[in-house]
Amino acid sequence: MGGVFPGASSLADFWRLIEQGQDTCRPVPAGRWLLDPEAIQSTVPGAPDAVLTNRGCFIEDPSLAGELDPMFQLLIRAGQAAFADARAGNLQRSDVGVVLGNIALPTAAASALADEILSPLFEQRVFGRTQKKPSLGTNALNRHVTGLPAALFARSLGLGGACYTLDAACASSLYAVKLACDELLAHRAAAMLAGGLSRPDSLYTQMGFSQLRALSPSGRCAPFDRKGDGLIVGEGAGVVVLKRLQDALRDGDRILALIRGV
Repeated sequence: MGGVFPGASSLADFWRLIEQGQDTCRPVPAGRWLLDPEAIQSTVPGAPDAVLTNRGCFIEDPSLAGELDPMFQLLIRAGQAAFADARAGNLQRSDVGVVLGNIALPTAAASALADEILSPLFEQRVFGRTQKKPSLGTNALNRHVTGLPAALFARSLGLGGACYTLDAACASSLYAVKLACDELLAHRAAAMLAGGLSRPDSLYTQMGFSQLRALSPSGRCAPFDRKGDGLIVGEGAGVVVLKRLQDALRDGDRILALIRGV
């Protein structure tokens, strides 16, 4: 398995955060939101165009900069780490597939692309004129926020099995594992990579969950705690490599867990 999460570029780092009881929730990094966080913060639940808190669990890594949205890069980093961890040298890559859970939300690059295309049209319709703005040259591939992450990741490893992304809301990652197991049980694949990815435009999710009154006003994630008052938006990618048990035993694999049912 492999993963990249806030404050943890690897699963070893992630485990250290858990051991040390560290909370990676913090105010939104400067420049991440199109709007000033202080100007849109409101203590009124459900207030229009406002957020209950500016806190979240963010991944800030300069190496994620580039033409493609950081979402794609997070997945490739986590997935390649998982594939390497599985020591899958005996697998035919043409028989390995990918099922990924990724909620269909705007990403930072997709939002920038929409702004480049729609803002001039909006200005022309409302004001009868368009102000000349320098084009950011956002790569048009960033409009594919759903299916492309899994496809790019599979191509990066040369995998030829079934490959797709699904959106089952908060159950997306679990459903990806279930469907990957179906591929294995039907003998359509020798191995499957399954997991979850989340790196939306955080202003969109922060404001959306504030409107739903689901975001924690205190900026603290505390599930199953009496002080729990809502969720906190996070980012990251996690991938597991799955095989049929008899095949893993035959190949002498290091088995981390057994899925008996979903």
